Amino acid sequence: MRKRAALMSRVSSDEQAKGYSLGVQSEALETYCLRNDIEIVYYFTEDHSAKNFERPAFKQFLEYLRKNKGSIDLFLFTSWDRFSRNAMDAYHMIDRLKKLGIEAQSIEQPIDFSVPENKMMLAMYLVMPEVDNDRRSIKIRGGIRAALKAGRWCRAAPYGYRNTRDENNRPIIVPTEHAETIRIAFQMIAKGKTQPQALEFLNNAGVPVKKSRFSTLLRNPMYMGKIEVPASDEEPYALIEGKHDGIVSEKLFYQVQQVLKGNRPNIPIETAVQNKQLPLRGILKCSACGGKLTGSRSRSRNGTRHAYYHCNHCRAERYRAENANETMIEVLNDLRLANDNVIIHRELVKRMLNGGESDRKGRISKLQNLIDQQNERIERLEDNLADVAISSEDFIRMKTRFSNSRNQAQQELIDLKVDNTEKSEILKRALDVIIGLGDFYADADAKSKIKLLGSIFPEMIEFDGKKCRTTKINEAITLCLSIDKGFSKKENRILPEKLEVSGWVDLVSPCSYGVESLFYYYS
Repeated sequence: MRKRAALMSRVSSDEQAKGYSLGVQSEALETYCLRNDIEIVYYFTEDHSAKNFERPAFKQFLEYLRKNKGSIDLFLFTSWDRFSRNAMDAYHMIDRLKKLGIEAQSIEQPIDFSVPENKMMLAMYLVMPEVDNDRRSIKIRGGIRAALKAGRWCRAAPYGYRNTRDENNRPIIVPTEHAETIRIAFQMIAKGKTQPQALEFLNNAGVPVKKSRFSTLLRNPMYMGKIEVPASDEEPYALIEGKHDGIVSEKLFYQVQQVLKGNRPNIPIETAVQNKQLPLRGILKCSACGGKLTGSRSRSRNGTRHAYYHCNHCRAERYRAENANETMIEVLNDLRLANDNVIIHRELVKRMLNGGESDRKGRISKLQNLIDQQNERIERLEDNLADVAISSEDFIRMKTRFSNSRNQAQQELIDLKVDNTEKSEILKRALDVIIGLGDFYADADAKSKIKLLGSIFPEMIEFDGKKCRTTKINEAITLCLSIDKGFSKKENRILPEKLEVSGWVDLVSPCSYGVESLFYYYS
């Protein structure tokens, strides 16, 4: 009797489905049936992974068998890895088909099921694809983990970002037009708005975030420029500085985390130290589009690796990191105070501290008198209550008022009694930093360099390859430089040669500024 067969061709992706793989399998199966006088009753193709049998076309085939029992004798495919890549599932399906009177068979790796020893060969055929799958998964996971540790996100970009490639054709994510909307949503949560209110704002602004995904979005550190590296058997969890630009600041992100946790203190996790060759990454901005310049290293023709600052948004600017870093050190060296005037500045610090000490002692004396006065009033109230001179309601009302006044005075007194030495040391160290600005910056680690530049330049900096340009400098620095100019015998310009400040106007004579005004900016 002529046997009846169902044929299956399978590939693992839509891309392969458009190629020749399915056609080759189909031709081989049809030729096999023709040579062996087998009638083709059912034929289907698949483009899903064979890690299990939850495949749409295969489930339709099983439904066909349920409705047409006894209509098929053979289930043919080219090789066993087309049938399944999971040995355990494959054994179960072979047994299930056998109970329906159907023999599963590979035309390229045929198995004679009537010979018991052939089960060993079948086991090898079924296990090899699973081993290959597992090995491939390990390689993929290792590659993904390596990319995460390098600060790169290789999967689908989160809301507010899009996937693209940098100048070295490596994956990176960049903010989209929805980035500002995402940032506003974070601000809303930080200011006390509810999640439904912030979600409604996002949806109305065209960002289709689902309710079930919004909490995950708010907890995703990628929005502050970080990437999570999950813990493995060999390595602990880590939070890495990403190659992408953050949409929100670290401060705003952690404020939101506190809100999500019921305002409990949330200590930031230790993050990887920024690349020492790229301390200006995130501080420099592109003069063409205004976006932050990121940084990366690339290999030259002779094999040497060089670091560059570049714009991933418009890709209009790209500068050697070494040149930009050296220019910044030159700018800071020119910003430091003249050595001849160091004694003058130290004397100003001393006078400011001494003047503040007199006011502090006077305030302490007044607070102590107020505390003693309120304690006496409370004692009299207690005596009056014991003599039944006042009611218990009046006693509670007046004692509460006197106690609150006393407690406030005590708290202020504690703050004022803190040793003034700490404040003195902070101001002196700040002055030492300003005196040797360039040297301090050159010796600092990457994190300290970022903090120092952020305190000197409130706005981002542009670099044109030779000079730096910004819109504002910390007023404490400009005051010190103005005083230096006032005391100097030479009429030198205040700003360094390699620094331009938009709308800069030289400050008036330092005589118009009191000592307290100057060091208010220091503190």
